[in-house]
Amino acid sequence: MNRTDADRLGWAGAGVILAVLLGMVLVPLRELLSASNLTFAFLALTIVVAEFGGGGAAVATALASSLSLDFFLTRPYLTLAMEDKHDLFAFLGLTACGLVAAAVGSHQSGRLAALRACRARQELVRHGLDLLAKGVPRDLAVARVLDASVGVLPLAEAAVHDMGGNLLAATGQARGRAAPVARLDVLGEPPAPGGRALPSDGVRVSLVAMGRAVGWLDVWGDAGAGNPGAGDLADLARVLVLILGWPQHPAAAEQTTLPESRHAE
Repeated sequence: MNRTDADRLGWAGAGVILAVLLGMVLVPLRELLSASNLTFAFLALTIVVAEFGGGGAAVATALASSLSLDFFLTRPYLTLAMEDKHDLFAFLGLTACGLVAAAVGSHQSGRLAALRACRARQELVRHGLDLLAKGVPRDLAVARVLDASVGVLPLAEAAVHDMGGNLLAATGQARGRAAPVARLDVLGEPPAPGGRALPSDGVRVSLVAMGRAVGWLDVWGDAGAGNPGAGDLADLARVLVLILGWPQHPAAAEQTTLPESRHAE
């Protein structure tokens, strides 16, 4: 179970518990207000859960709210029976409105999740451009972009090799993994989430700058966070192409080779 599923399950449980507690809290008002007036409190709870927990959690909250209203706030109390048809209308109305709020909340949560993912990819691109502007050595810039990409994209591991097969940077256990067999050119894909699903055993992406191959990007998907599509990798590939294809500043090149020269001495 990934963290998103765990969060939704947690919100569903919290919504059910809060619906029961809300029914108990409103008990002193059941002789002063009709059941139809008390439904607004349950409806507000359902909307809040839908916003943060998604449609499934909101549905559970809406059903629990209807049962809590019936059990605590309609005659005869502490049973699921009803003696007034108006209470039945309030029960059915709360259920229907709760389900509508759940559907709307689920749609809204999906849009917010897509917006957050888009902003995260924009930050990844901005991070790569900042590294270029600051003249960070190429290998260090590639390593930082890869580390950031694992937190932004649904990737488990990633590695970058030059055209000679030399490892430039890798995350986690990717340093010791064999290169994926499957090949893919994501630069022709739209820079948007989704697209073609990638192989579960990883894929090798060609990095081409101005018609010249500058390296390879090897990626492996994170099963817990969802399988990345080709479009998910487009921004990452473009940033790496810029870094690998950008003329390296002499000072950066000296920084990169200086430790080896000292070691040789």
